[in-house]
Amino acid sequence: MTKKILLFMVLPLAISAQVGINTLEPTKTFDINGELRVRTLNQGEPTDEILSVDSDGNVRRISRDEFGGGTSGFNSTILGYDPQPSANRPQPPGAVPGGGTATELGCKQRPENNHIYCAYQLTQPINWFNAFDFAKQMGGYLVTMPGDAERIWVNTNIVASGTGYDLNNSIWIGFNKIRRPGNPDQLQWITGEEFRINWSTNPATTENWFAPGEPNNSGQNEGATHILSGGERRWNDLAGTVTSSNNRAMDQLIVEFNE
Repeated sequence: MTKKILLFMVLPLAISAQVGINTLEPTKTFDINGELRVRTLNQGEPTDEILSVDSDGNVRRISRDEFGGGTSGFNSTILGYDPQPSANRPQPPGAVPGGGTATELGCKQRPENNHIYCAYQLTQPINWFNAFDFAKQMGGYLVTMPGDAERIWVNTNIVASGTGYDLNNSIWIGFNKIRRPGNPDQLQWITGEEFRINWSTNPATTENWFAPGEPNNSGQNEGATHILSGGERRWNDLAGTVTSSNNRAMDQLIVEFNE
């Protein structure tokens, strides 16, 4: 009799894709409608990642670096809004600020930070400011690449030929000129992140991918950064109001989502 009861209790768990406690309609693999208590936790390591909970109670794993003082330093106050999970992005993307519509070409997740990177094709060229607004509209932000590792991953998996996205044109990214009171204009990642520093050079250098001599703020009106079309896909600064570079329409974007 005992064996039959145990079998009855285990089978529902084995055949159900989602389990709920205090709810008959779980929305995750394990969904608790109530408080959670863990009586014993093992001592972690300094390099461990941290669990965070959003406003809906969804638990996600994030790097310690996202709290600042590390290699990331993501700051939603600098960005101006709180990014949403990629699952919340509008589908289809809908109208684009400044005109036209967008088609999502696909998304990929980078294992090192669990961020989602989505590629978009627009029906008409876009300036940097409307590109920023489009990324915000999607719940993410214009892609940022403060270190070589992330930049190489984005290039290999999203930008380069053979990825399936054919992002051959210039692409706006989240690095732009900012003016602070009493200070001259300077470029900054829109997320507050800082470049990784290569201390092996003398003097030390940042892990950037700007073309030689760039950014140069030509005419004192440049400052919006884009990935150049062709070649090594290095970076360049332009006026944020333009919609083309080297006679190539700026009609492709990469939106990054924190997960």
